[in-house]
Amino acid sequence: AGLSDTTVTSVAFLFPMAKAIAATGWLEILVSIVLGTPGSHFAGIVRLCLLVGPLSAIVNNTPVTAMMVPVLRGWCSRMGFDVAKFGIPLAFSAQLGGGLTLMGSPTNFAARKTYLKSGFQMGFFELTVVAAPLFFLGVIFFAIVAPRMLGGKTSALPFRRTISAEERDDFFRVGFTISCGAFARGNLKVDKAGFERMPGVAGVKVALRDGEQAWPAATDAESEAYRMKAGDVLIFRATAEGIVSLRAQGGLN
Repeated sequence: AGLSDTTVTSVAFLFPMAKAIAATGWLEILVSIVLGTPGSHFAGIVRLCLLVGPLSAIVNNTPVTAMMVPVLRGWCSRMGFDVAKFGIPLAFSAQLGGGLTLMGSPTNFAARKTYLKSGFQMGFFELTVVAAPLFFLGVIFFAIVAPRMLGGKTSALPFRRTISAEERDDFFRVGFTISCGAFARGNLKVDKAGFERMPGVAGVKVALRDGEQAWPAATDAESEAYRMKAGDVLIFRATAEGIVSLRAQGGLN
């Protein structure tokens, strides 16, 4: 029991590995590529499950769930989605994905140890034939039921929020440097990043590159060609609440 059990120690060693992966910013990049900008909760949940399931099978569902929570919260904030509709699909798609391989779940490690006592060697993909159909059935179920039963009744927010005159008095100008993650890839436009959907954020007013204004540019063509990348400084107009939300975004310092 406890630390004398190799199952416990094996799973525990996975957490530093998962934290290291998250710290590199590659998780935000992967999330931005796979999840993209879906137009509905249904599409967002399907994409989330198809990302988390295979990832859980490779890494282990426990650390995957832990490191996906803050990334999912930031993505929902930028996309205008109700994060409450994604929490349970995240947790259960990780559980179902963890059943795809021996590595995917601590329960599988425990089962393997039990079967070894009777002489049965559980292979890495021993459970895949049964677990794969259950995983895809679970994805369909979550995508249909979760938007209707979880969270609020609102759909995705409009891409730009209407800011009242009273709110304008509470805005500050604040700058953040792009360090890593989805914003640093060099293929994302400012007006497609979803900052305007975040609570308390009026959007990016100026983007600086090498100390000079890069967006908005002198011409529409140059503004259209601009893509955010590492080292750029984004100047926002945001309330205190918005600044907190921006600080929570991976890749902005």
